[in-house]
Amino acid sequence: MSFAQSKRTAPWPVLLTIAGGLSLLALLAGGWLYANDPRVYYHVEEWRARLYDAFNPRPNVLPTPVIAVQLPSAASPTPASIPTSAPAQADPALTHPPTTASPTPLPKQVTLTGFRHEFQRFNNCGPASVAVNLSHWGWRGSQDDTAPALKPDWHDKNVSPAEIYNFLTTIGFDAYIRVNGDLDTLKRFIAAGYPVLVEKGFECHLKNRCSGWYGHYSVLSGYDDGQQVFTFQDTFLGPDLKVSYADTLTDWRAFNYLYLVIFPADPKRDAEVSALLGPAVDLEQSYREALARTQREALTLTGQDAAFAWFNVGTNLHYLQDYAGAAQAYDEARTIGLPYRMAWYQFGMYRAYFYVARYQDVIAVATFAIESTPSPGLEEAFYWRGQAHQSLGQPEKAIEDYKQALITHPDYEPARHALSALGVTP
Repeated sequence: MSFAQSKRTAPWPVLLTIAGGLSLLALLAGGWLYANDPRVYYHVEEWRARLYDAFNPRPNVLPTPVIAVQLPSAASPTPASIPTSAPAQADPALTHPPTTASPTPLPKQVTLTGFRHEFQRFNNCGPASVAVNLSHWGWRGSQDDTAPALKPDWHDKNVSPAEIYNFLTTIGFDAYIRVNGDLDTLKRFIAAGYPVLVEKGFECHLKNRCSGWYGHYSVLSGYDDGQQVFTFQDTFLGPDLKVSYADTLTDWRAFNYLYLVIFPADPKRDAEVSALLGPAVDLEQSYREALARTQREALTLTGQDAAFAWFNVGTNLHYLQDYAGAAQAYDEARTIGLPYRMAWYQFGMYRAYFYVARYQDVIAVATFAIESTPSPGLEEAFYWRGQAHQSLGQPEKAIEDYKQALITHPDYEPARHALSALGVTP
C-alpha cells in the first residue's frame, strides 16, 4: 500500500472512534436529561406508553368479575342494611364535631386570585395541583417540592387524598377531605375565599399527547352563575380554564364527588371551614348521604355514568364496612364496564373483594392494572395482590409483590408491615 493510499484510508478508524465517542456522549447526555429534565422525561414516557400499548393490546375496560355476585333485585342495597358501626378508615384528624352551615346567600360570581400556575410533569397532576392550590396561601414551593414527598418514584400512578393530607401536615397546613360534594359545596367554599381541590375523571383527546380516560386533580378558583361555569387552575390544560357546571359534575362523578379544602393550620380557619362544611363535617354521615345519592344515580343513569355510580355505591358501602354489599356493587360496575385505569386510583374494590375472600378477583384486577402500563408505579395494586396471594397460601408471590410495592414507594407502611409479619426485612 502506497503512502497516498494510507493517507486516504487512515482517517476512517479515527472518524469511527470519534463517532462512537460522540454517540456515547449523546447517550449519556440523553440519560442525564431523562433523569433530570422533567420535559424530556415527559415526552419519553409518553412515547414509551404509546409503544407499550401498540405491542400490548388490551381491553379498554377492567375485566369482568371472576365470579359475579348478582344483586337480589334491580334495587341497590338499602340504607337499612348498612351497619351502624364506626367507619372502617376514619381518620381522627379529619373528623370534627358537627356544626351548622351558614344560610347566607352566595354571590353570583366569584374569582379567587393569587395562584402561581405550573404545568405538570408526566403523570404528576397531584403534586402539581397541590402546589398550585398552596400558592394561593402564599406557599412558595412547586411540584419539585411536593412530588418527592407525595410520589418518590416518578412512575407512581396515583397520589391519594390521604397522602396529600399527610404531606400538608408537615408544612403547616390542614385540610378536610370529603365525598358527596355538589355545586353549592364548591361555590360556598370559593365564595368564602377557599380554593377547592377535586379529584375527577378526564377524557383526553389531545393528539400526540394522550388518549382515553384518566383520573385527574384540578383546582377550582372561581364560578359564574351567569355563564354557568367554574374556573379551574388546571396543571394539564392550563390556567383559568372554564368548565360548565354540568361537565364538572359529570367528570366529578367518577371519584364519588371527592374534594379537599386546604388551609393554613389555625384554629380559627378550622372553625370557619367546619362551619362551611355543615353536616358534611361528620365523616360517616357524609358517606351515608353519598350512598343514598349514588344509589339513586345507579338506578337512573346509563352507560359509563352508571358504571361510575355503581362503583361509588361500592366505595360508600366499603367505607361503611358492608363489604359484601360493596363487592356486589363493584361487580355491577365492572359488568357495565369501567375504564381500565380506574384501578390505578381507587382501592376500595381491592379491599371489598379481599374482605369477602374473593382473592382471585383481587389478583385479576390488580394484575390487569399492573400490566396495563410499562412502568407499574402502583404500590397499592402490588400490596393487595400480595395480600391475596398470602391468603391463598403463596407467601413467595406475596413477598415479591410487597417488595415491588416498596420499590415504588419506600415509605408505604402496609407493605413494610406485611413483610415484617412474614419475617422478611423490608
